[in-house]
Amino acid sequence: MSKVSMMFKVVSLLQTQYIISASDMARILETTPRNIKYYIESLRMAGVPIEGLSGKNGGYFLNREYWFMSPGLDEAEYSALLLAEEFLKKSNGFLYENEIRTGFAKIKAAQGEILGNADLIDKSNFTDSRGKTDIAHQTKELLAEIQKAIFKKKRIRIHYYSPVKKQKTVRKVDPYNLVFRESSWYVIGLCHLRNQVRMFKLMRIEKIEILEESCSVDPNYSIKSYLRDTFTLIKGRECIVEIQFFHPASVWVSEKLWLPSQKIVKLKDDSIIFTARVDGLKEIKKWVLGFGRLAKVRKPVELIEQIVEETREIQRLYQEEPLLRSIQE
Repeated sequence: MSKVSMMFKVVSLLQTQYIISASDMARILETTPRNIKYYIESLRMAGVPIEGLSGKNGGYFLNREYWFMSPGLDEAEYSALLLAEEFLKKSNGFLYENEIRTGFAKIKAAQGEILGNADLIDKSNFTDSRGKTDIAHQTKELLAEIQKAIFKKKRIRIHYYSPVKKQKTVRKVDPYNLVFRESSWYVIGLCHLRNQVRMFKLMRIEKIEILEESCSVDPNYSIKSYLRDTFTLIKGRECIVEIQFFHPASVWVSEKLWLPSQKIVKLKDDSIIFTARVDGLKEIKKWVLGFGRLAKVRKPVELIEQIVEETREIQRLYQEEPLLRSIQE
């Protein structure tokens, strides 16, 4: 990609966000932070008023009085949008399917004759098999309310049901982020009942109210660091896990980035040793059990004991006399 094209993309990114770091721009544009800084200096020399802010949450931003009409989408960008349109569906947990359809229609109309009117993707050539989404009907309304509260920096009051404890609580929460993970929506924020940053599953929120009380994000909070070592979204005590995966599970595990801290060592028998730092053992235990005899925990001892106890309970379940009698009959 040419230097001029990259500079256009840098300006476009700066216009869509208030502030963005060089590392985030580099990740999006698939280049290095050093190159991003070079493009920014070139743009400044060309008269584009790009300003910078140092510090933990710093980055680059454009003077609000400046606006640049970016060029139309190129073929690759247009294809990516068409593909995204097909994946962003309610069946995949994206609750704004109708809105995204009309939004993409406007983008297509704005493209005009730049790429022609024919779609670049044959939609019959692919399918999306993800479909395990929450069934709560009020999730879309909750999303809209929480987004509004985050934007206006307002505290919310929620009526929350915990299925594990079978308990309902009313909490005041300073909402920080909305997260879609493991086919479910969550809000992360400061819970005043526990005085801790907590995650709440939207489908378990029975009622929500935006309060007049203002709130702000703790300056020490960062969603990247908060979720860094969580396997899913259940947090716990931090520890190091070491798991041996045997073939063919060793192949499946090696093909994915499960955690940023993971390390994989391949052994001569085609097995692997998977090591990672995790924030809690509950979800890792479920993950390991899903591999059956193809996974063996080596560390920590606490996780080994939990796996052993779980397998004993499973064995006990299948050894119950009424069940065995019904199978024999």
